[in-house]
Amino acid sequence: MEESLKQLMEMLSAVKASQEKMKVSQEEMKEDMKRGQEEMKVSQEELKEDLKIGQDELKEDMKRVQEEMKANQEEMKQKLEDKLQDMKMTIEDSNTKLENKLKEFEEAVEEEINQVKEEVKQDKKEINKKIEDLETKVRQLSTTGVIKTEGTLTTPSKVKFEAVVRNWREEDKATSLIAALRGEALEVLRTITETSPNYATLTSALERRYGDAHLQHVYQAQLRSRRQRFEETLQQYEADISRMVNLAYPTAPAEVIEQLSVSNFIEGLRDPEIGQLVRLARPKTISEALAQALEIEAAKEASPFAINPYQGRDKKMKTTDGNLINLLLELLQQFKNEQNLGRCTPNGGRKPIRCWTCGAEGHVRNGKVAHVTIPIVRFPGIDINGTYIPIKRIGHHILSAGSMFNIEGKLRKPETPPRQTTSRLAKIV
Repeated sequence: MEESLKQLMEMLSAVKASQEKMKVSQEEMKEDMKRGQEEMKVSQEELKEDLKIGQDELKEDMKRVQEEMKANQEEMKQKLEDKLQDMKMTIEDSNTKLENKLKEFEEAVEEEINQVKEEVKQDKKEINKKIEDLETKVRQLSTTGVIKTEGTLTTPSKVKFEAVVRNWREEDKATSLIAALRGEALEVLRTITETSPNYATLTSALERRYGDAHLQHVYQAQLRSRRQRFEETLQQYEADISRMVNLAYPTAPAEVIEQLSVSNFIEGLRDPEIGQLVRLARPKTISEALAQALEIEAAKEASPFAINPYQGRDKKMKTTDGNLINLLLELLQQFKNEQNLGRCTPNGGRKPIRCWTCGAEGHVRNGKVAHVTIPIVRFPGIDINGTYIPIKRIGHHILSAGSMFNIEGKLRKPETPPRQTTSRLAKIV
């Protein structure tokens, strides 16, 4: 018990000691706070003094800036007034200079007008002289017949007119051409809007009215369908082909003109055999093609076996090109091969039918059998097994060699058993 009391008493004494320490510390803290507050008051007072000093300085600066701005404004006003005064002076000086220049210009214009009047008088004399010269030239043109009185302007007349006026000036050419026009040709002047058209404008308008440049597509179509007519000689046909090619392609180079002439000449020949032989000769000009065609025609007429299917009859059959001749030759060769191969075939000397598409035997095309008969016409100079095939006559038409062949027949249904057929050479009289 005593020990516990001692401990308790010690604890109480310790508590009291701590309380006293706390009181002392509180007193110290209070003293510190008082000192801090006093220091803060002092600093606030100093801050207020500094603020007052700063405000006073700012006010002084503001006043100084305002005074400087006023001074600058006064200077700028003075400068602007000076510049305006200078501009007024320069404007007045320029006005006086312009007035002086206008006076000088008016005097110069009056002098030039007087000079122009004098020049016009001289020009009138020269113009009257030129008009007299042009009237003389127009009378010469009328007497030489360069342009007809009715005004039908054609390409030959244009060439003749240009030959006469070759060394003339452009103005003289235009005036002479206008004065020489007659009849319908004068109506061309209504289409020209220019008051004084030049020679090129006049010739262009006349070309549009009377020229044939806008008919090129018509001449090209006629050229494509041009064929040698019945009883038309080769010379006449060649001249017409040359004329049509030049009309259809007026701006083409000379080499192209020759190629087109040769090609159209060969394509339109009445006798396809002559056309084929001329084509094989490869002529470079239409003159060479004409010479070769004349030689071949003369050789055919001199041949004792020559037959002219067009003599004394109207030509109403259409002819084809050399490809048809090649096809007919190929058919004849196939027939000859069939005759040679048929002698050693076990099928009675007959060759089985083969399809034109797949090559199989027993049908001709698409599983169907066709009965084919080929009327073969005579081709001069070809001997099949020592026998010539004569010409076939259809009505009043005569088929020449290579001119036409027909393949006729009916297709049989697939279920019908095929029949072995071969082309048979028949002598048709």
